[in-house]
Amino acid sequence: MTVEKGTEERAVVMAIFAVSAAALSSPAGVSAQDAQPIEQPPEPPPLIARPPAEIRDETGEVGLPEGFFIEFGDNNDWIQFKAGEWLKGELKWMRQKEAQFRSKKLKLMTFNWKDIVQLQARKTKTFVFEGKVVESGRAMVTREEVIIETANGVKTYPRDQLVSILRGEPRERNYWSTRIRAGLSGAAGNSRNLSLNAFWSLMRADQRTRSLVSYEGTFGYAANEATVNRHIGDAEATVYVTRRLYVNALVAQLLNDRFQNLRLRATPSAGVGVHLFDTRKVEWNLDGGPGYQYTNLLSAEAGSTNPQHDGTVSLGSFFKWKFIPDNRIELEWRSNLVYTQLGLTNHTGNARLKLKITSIFRFTTEFTYLRTESPPPREDGTRPKSNDYQLVVGMLVRINE
Repeated sequence: MTVEKGTEERAVVMAIFAVSAAALSSPAGVSAQDAQPIEQPPEPPPLIARPPAEIRDETGEVGLPEGFFIEFGDNNDWIQFKAGEWLKGELKWMRQKEAQFRSKKLKLMTFNWKDIVQLQARKTKTFVFEGKVVESGRAMVTREEVIIETANGVKTYPRDQLVSILRGEPRERNYWSTRIRAGLSGAAGNSRNLSLNAFWSLMRADQRTRSLVSYEGTFGYAANEATVNRHIGDAEATVYVTRRLYVNALVAQLLNDRFQNLRLRATPSAGVGVHLFDTRKVEWNLDGGPGYQYTNLLSAEAGSTNPQHDGTVSLGSFFKWKFIPDNRIELEWRSNLVYTQLGLTNHTGNARLKLKITSIFRFTTEFTYLRTESPPPREDGTRPKSNDYQLVVGMLVRINE
């Protein structure tokens, strides 16, 4: 009887508490039918599993326990900023201390890599480290380390050795990108006119190399006569040795210009380069090396040698300034010093302004300067002018960048 009585008392007490809780949780005068559901706060991103601090290897460093694995709550990438905010979406890439991230609300944005204190890469990425080390898998990047779930188990690397992050696994199609531009140009010097300009480039860039081929053509007519007809082809092959040092296995330009009296001028060279500045807003590279120049004139003076073969020293500079995010000014210069015939020394300079319209479209303005120190005379004794200028205003389309 005592047990039954105690049980009944506990049941009464529990009933009283239940009724009291229900009364306190519902405002007076509001029926159950009129009650509105309480909006729940957004759920924070699930955190990655981490090894306990007491697990250490023989050297005393924190290690990973046996059977350690990465488990996420969804398939989105997450980044956390210094102030603690989280952003959900997809990391497109990280290189040159910048990260491109696409979110559903903010669309495509570019952030300073140092402002991101944590990355949860829940989709497979390719991570490139110093020393030509490449790993692929889902991962987490903290303030100090990179933890990657690879096919051979979980591996960790120091964050300060991380060079770049690429989307997906190392597939060949992910390495290729192309650019197309069309616009109007104005020319002065050996020709004066308004003309059509077309540009196309194809680039392959992986963890260690970068290869580029491009073509630019300018065509113009006035009074049913051609006033400009210029074709420029460029090719580059670069191997990155360290973050600052790279090797140019090939830097070449092919030029055909009727009004410069050039059937073909080819200037291949090779050399080394260095990143003088490589910050989020400013990049400046210098390179140089020996080369060769082949010059075939459309019309040559009697008694002169045509075609001509000469030795060169090629010097180049590239400067980029991002004055606001995704908008930039680029300055590029290349001189081919022909030490066998100084008069054939030539220079090419470009100044570009690129303004972002969408993730793939850019409004561009480009000024091109071409100079030959002392152009060879034509068969009739006349000489082309040393300088040519070109201004192009157009639209650029970027694919798979």
